[in-house]
Amino acid sequence: MKFEFISNACGIFYSSKGTKILCDPWVEDKIFDGSWYNYPPLKTKIKDLQDVDAIYLSHIHPDHYDERNFNFPKNMPIILLNEGPNFLKKNLEKKGYKNFIEVKDKETRKFKEFEITLYKPFTKHIYEESLLGNLIDSAIALRENDIVAINFNDNTPDERACVEINNKFKNIHLALMNYNAAGPYPSCFDNLSKVEKKIEHSRILKRNFDHLCKTIPLLKPKSVLPFAGAYVIGGKNFEKNEYLGTTTWDDCAEYLIKNLKFKTNIFCLMENQIFDLIKLERVGDYKKIKKEDMIDYINKIKSEKYDYEFDANPDEEKLEKDIEIAKTRLNERSNKFNVDLKSNVFLDFNGKKIKILDGKIKDQNLICSMDNRLLRRILDKKSHWNNAEIGTHISFKRSPNKMDPDVHTLLSFFHI
Repeated sequence: MKFEFISNACGIFYSSKGTKILCDPWVEDKIFDGSWYNYPPLKTKIKDLQDVDAIYLSHIHPDHYDERNFNFPKNMPIILLNEGPNFLKKNLEKKGYKNFIEVKDKETRKFKEFEITLYKPFTKHIYEESLLGNLIDSAIALRENDIVAINFNDNTPDERACVEINNKFKNIHLALMNYNAAGPYPSCFDNLSKVEKKIEHSRILKRNFDHLCKTIPLLKPKSVLPFAGAYVIGGKNFEKNEYLGTTTWDDCAEYLIKNLKFKTNIFCLMENQIFDLIKLERVGDYKKIKKEDMIDYINKIKSEKYDYEFDANPDEEKLEKDIEIAKTRLNERSNKFNVDLKSNVFLDFNGKKIKILDGKIKDQNLICSMDNRLLRRILDKKSHWNNAEIGTHISFKRSPNKMDPDVHTLLSFFHI
């Protein structure tokens, strides 16, 4: 059994007989409304990933399922979690795919030489209290004979989950573990100064790394690959790279090697590099990412345009009326979920603050602002609020600076 890394959360698992399962193929740049680029830049194209036996898609975010370029044979077996409102399956069905291998939470299914087990989100939110929380992520375990690999993707396990998984599989050869916090905080929160954003950036990275230091000894894998965090922001928001909640996989590996109180093989891979799960070794030489090269690349792509920047400016009178329609529907959804929100949410529209959600704490406020062209797209469901957040296209001001995760989950339903 082997694993070939492509980039971010994309890679291929090989069985001993050559069966290939492709995971989360994002290879073409400019996802999340045009802002996300793979780093290091990729040579791999979608046409290079066609010769596989099945595709596992962990969830619908475009760095895991790039709808624009998901061009595979319509009879390709696609492994999906069978859980809740399956937005991903509905999207795939619209594109003509129908050969689904649907696996329930903790269920094990056979696919050729592999036994595959899928997991729904282990927690609603790994670091915050949340009622709604994570609605879409999944993780996959693959076993062939006594060899086990677990790909957690963005589904970060808590300590309880790691104990449970260790009890089930006993002998885990490879764990692909997320180390980043892809999202708008702190880079898009303008209630923070640049110095405060940098402090929060460092705090979040340490929090993520320390969580791995707590969970890896409970999971007890023989090897760990820092995973699902390789991207940079291009276009006019390029300066936000400095304050993202992520860094290079090398930084994560170095922290774990220094601080992890458990003996395991921490390693990183380059594009198309292979890790042998039986020998527990990387094939070929590895070169670390050079930060100066990353900065040069960001400067190269900073003049690129976002998708909505090619749109005409929308009719502002109609836009304001549609904000009111979306606001009404958003509050209906909030009442349906019976969410006890803490924060009052305002949309800054041309300098006018429109309240779109009521919170129970009078002086806890979140103000959101964005380009009117992007707002038009979000209202029309041509773009998605959550994707715009992750893509760093929405600016926020919150007072006090307290995370209210259910607010951000609910805002995904802001549209007409």
